Order: sequence, then structure tokens, then C-alpha cells
Amino acid sequence: MATPVKMESPLGARMMIGGREVDYYCGTSYFCLHGHPEVIEAACAATRQYGMGPGTLAHMQVYADLQDRLRDWFGTQEVVYMISGYTSPMVLLQGLRDDFDIILMDSAIHYSTRDAIPTLGKPIHEFRHADAGDLAEQLSLHVKARQRPAVLTDGVFPSSGRLAPLADFRQAMAAYEGALLCIDDSHGVGVLGETGRGSLQHAGLEEAGNFLAGTMSKAFGALGGIVPGDAALAEKIARNAMIMRGASPAPPGLAAAAAASLRVLQTMPEKRSNLIRNIKHMRSGLRTLGFKVEDTPVPIVTVKGLTDLEQLRERLAERDIIVRVQQAGGYSDAPNVPTLRIAVFSEHSPAQIDRLLQSMAELF
Repeated sequence: MATPVKMESPLGARMMIGGREVDYYCGTSYFCLHGHPEVIEAACAATRQYGMGPGTLAHMQVYADLQDRLRDWFGTQEVVYMISGYTSPMVLLQGLRDDFDIILMDSAIHYSTRDAIPTLGKPIHEFRHADAGDLAEQLSLHVKARQRPAVLTDGVFPSSGRLAPLADFRQAMAAYEGALLCIDDSHGVGVLGETGRGSLQHAGLEEAGNFLAGTMSKAFGALGGIVPGDAALAEKIARNAMIMRGASPAPPGLAAAAAASLRVLQTMPEKRSNLIRNIKHMRSGLRTLGFKVEDTPVPIVTVKGLTDLEQLRERLAERDIIVRVQQAGGYSDAPNVPTLRIAVFSEHSPAQIDRLLQSMAELF
């Protein structure tokens, strides 16, 4: 946005900004768990009990409780939890560094993975954004006999909401023995897949050789990075990823908040069904207005093709509807033209979505 918003309440579909109650369509709080009373109370209770953190790597029960919740959610032997979602691709890739020889990365990959790559000491080649054909070509050009490639991509790209064509990527990788697919799925976990395990579950690719790194700070409404996997992957991470030895863990209150958010989602399945309903409502409505919007289950919806998006954003704000304009090239995967980025939440009512759509119809 041109002017930073001044938030005066927890994130939500309806919230206080600049002294006004507004409909909010920005950010990444897809289930509005950042402001959920149970999540907030869990954070407060754990902070009162444990303080701000262990100061070292000493054990606290709150971290073990979160591990149990995470294992249950992802259906894996282990889920490595760390201080930040931004570091989770680094933790995953450093853990796997002895299992691949060369890197092929999507040209629009997130900054977190770009920052991780120099720590690996491997040859790097890019392929065109979300282009499985170009991936196949780059693999054939650069992967030598007996080399094991690692293909790196986002699962859901954060500016555009584009889903990576993971099945097509896997098909392009089929001829390369030991090839790994590693995704930053920070915008997929919690949202995509039959049970919310993310983009690999959505694509039917939860199998050996496919890995994800994610975050608790978006759909899950808390903080911290996650890498689900088996015991062997957790052991490799413990051995190779120095951040797991050298960095302090997330504060106990945030670990407790993460566990509480998982509990809320597991006991309130209507949140996921409401989000699915709202995504369909928004995407269908925008197509009715004449915009080219793909039919995907991603809660990030991008509109482009309008001549003055800033004016539209300002006029929507006058109606107490807050949306975001992403400037051309302004983020890792942002298109080369300005776009309107609309974030859909489970807590948006159908009437709110209709009001946004009607306002857009009247204003553009």
C-alpha cells in the first residue's frame, strides 16, 4: 500500500485500522488465528509459566506438546520446529545437502530459498517461472551422469497465488535417479490438501524424494518454521543444519500459540470448509466481473489489467474496504505489471465478499 496501515486490533476479516472498522483483505492470516482468543490465551499462559524462553537449548514441555500436534497434523514421524519460517528452507536444504549434487530453481523462488542456496556449495541453474518444459530442458543441459538434482520452488507463490505445477515438475525429473523436489510451502500448509498438509498433499506427491519447508506464521497464526519428515531427515537436519544448534528456539508462548492454533483447526473443521467456500465465491465473482482468475483453492487472488489500481485501492478504502496493490516486480514472484492482491479468509462473510465485488463493479 502507498501508506502503511496502522493496525489497532488483531488481524481479522473485520478489524480496526486508523480508528475505523474495516473489511480487511490483506496479509496471510487465512483462518484469522492471529487474533483467536484460544491462541492468544495459550501464548499468555505459556509465557507466564515459562517466561520468554530457555535461553539455551534446554527442554521445556511446551515444545514437546507442539511436536505432538505437528506430527499428528502432518502424519510424519518428526516435524523439526525452528525460530522462523524464513529459515525453514535453509534448514531443509542443509539437512539434505549430502543427498544432491546440483540445484535447479524456479526463477521466481522466494527470498528465503535464495538466501539458503549460497550455504550449500552446489552448482545452481534457474528455469523459467513455473515452466516444466524449461525445467526439463535445463535438466538435460546441466545434469551430468550420476548427478542427483534438487529442484527448488515455492508451492504457492506469495504475490500471484500461483500454484507450482509440481506433478509436471516431477514428470520432468523422472529420468534422473535420486532427484529431489524441495518446496517452500509457507502459503500452502494449513490451506491446501485434503487435510491441510499443503501443496504436496494437494498434488498427490507425498512420497519419498519430495520435501516441504513451511511456517506457522501464516495459516497457523503463530510463529516458527517447520520441516515435516521421517526420523532420518530429522537426524540429517540435526547433523548438518547449524541453525538448529546455534539459534535459540521460538519463545515458549509462540510454541504454545502454534499448538493451540492446530487444536482450533482440528476441532473446528468448518474453518477450512468456510475458507474453501469463500475462495470459490471470490474467484467466481471476479470472473463474473470480467477478470481472468484461475479456479484454484489458493486464498491469494490476483487481479491485473486495470489502468489505475492505486486509485481503486484508495476508493475502496473510502468505503472501509482494505486491499493491497503489489507494485510491478515488488516481491519475489510479483508480475511485471501492478496487481491487486486480495487475501481471502475463512472469517469473511458472504456479504462482505459481495460488498467488495459490488464496490469493484461500481468503481473500475
